[in-house]
Amino acid sequence: MQATVWLASGCIHVKAMLHLLGNQMNASKPYHKEHLRQDLLDAGREYLKNHGHVTLSIRTLATQVGVSPGAPYHHFADRRALLFALAAEGFKDMMAGTNAVESGNMKPEVKLHRMGILFIRFAEQNTRLLDLMYESELTTPSLDPELLQFQMMGHEALRKQIVAAVPGLSAEEANLRVIVFWSTIYGFVTMRKKGVIHHGNENVPSTDIAEAIVSRAIVAAVAA
Repeated sequence: MQATVWLASGCIHVKAMLHLLGNQMNASKPYHKEHLRQDLLDAGREYLKNHGHVTLSIRTLATQVGVSPGAPYHHFADRRALLFALAAEGFKDMMAGTNAVESGNMKPEVKLHRMGILFIRFAEQNTRLLDLMYESELTTPSLDPELLQFQMMGHEALRKQIVAAVPGLSAEEANLRVIVFWSTIYGFVTMRKKGVIHHGNENVPSTDIAEAIVSRAIVAAVAA
């Protein structure tokens, strides 16, 4: 009888200790849905960096962050929703830099230059994320309307600087100059990514060609 009581008491103590340890673990690593969503996005960014978006799957990310295959669906309805969230993060990162430039006390030509270089450097550091943002199932065969809003924000940021540098431009001319400027910058990024423009080619200047491209694009954008 005494042994039985002791064993029962021991079981109670063990259960109490396990319960206490569980509470301590939960306190040190709290679970919040917002945390899981961001963990998935962080894992997604890392996957994009190494592999691109084509083979990215929700199941793969679930495995990487250590949750069940169904857990991510509390935050992303499907794979497209996940891809959109990753692309939106990329646009928000770029717009944060653009907004910082806009708020600075600089001439509009300087702001245009910094915005152009900002995009080129972002493209250099996030090549595969840029593919998702501009050349993926989110943009082909039709551009996602919400991504279009991000692109229009970038267009407007450039337009403001061109109008400030060249007062009196018509709306049509200002928009045309934005398109010319953007086409130059994006075209350069695309050509360099595809290897059409690269150092070592005898036809490519040895100077910092990114700086040169942006500077010449600005000359056209703010010409009288």
